[in-house]
Amino acid sequence: MRIPLATVADPLQVERVRSFIEGRSCVVVGSAPLKASAADVDDSEVVIAVNGGISSVARPVDLWVVASRSVDKPGSGKIKPLHRTMLQQAKGKTAGHVLMLRGPKEASEQDTLAALAQLGVTYQTWSVLDKPTKHWLETETCARPGKSLSGRKDTEPCSSGILATAVALWCGGAPVRMVGFSFSPGYQYLPHERPANWWRNHVSADRRALKALRARYGETLAGSILEAVAA
Repeated sequence: MRIPLATVADPLQVERVRSFIEGRSCVVVGSAPLKASAADVDDSEVVIAVNGGISSVARPVDLWVVASRSVDKPGSGKIKPLHRTMLQQAKGKTAGHVLMLRGPKEASEQDTLAALAQLGVTYQTWSVLDKPTKHWLETETCARPGKSLSGRKDTEPCSSGILATAVALWCGGAPVRMVGFSFSPGYQYLPHERPANWWRNHVSADRRALKALRARYGETLAGSILEAVAA
């Protein structure tokens, strides 16, 4: 069964994960290169992995936020190599809950779940988050305009990692620590690849979002990437 795409913001898509997060220390693990072979996470923290960042966590993660596409279906010849490699980082991994970020055109969750089954990913529950809800949350927390003020660029979305951080903060995580985030291109799981600039194509939006999140949540949010964001 496929869940119909939301055509307007549905805050319940975010509230679905509140019970995993509220009132607990959280660490959001992105996929940017780390200084060590694995992300530094504490046993007491709720671990929220984003896309291929799941491969940087040695233990099962509590929440995995992952891009979902219809081309994820096993056997599809349309899946892009970088997206395929990202999904493959979850091979044999375990997550408490999988939050799938769907695209705007198709209900893709069953295709992604089929891909995860082929990869041997185990999880307890799953849910989806659609584009209108993502835009709503970024408007509420990340200073993303509801409508363009000067052109399309000022309404660009932030990256999945920053979105996952906003979800954690919105759902009452405290503190929320960011690990594996960078404004420079590159992936922890592709250490020998020369990164293309488009691998990190949300920089302006992410800077805007982090400034807004830091202003709203203060010291509840922590992470070395904040040092790169001007006050």
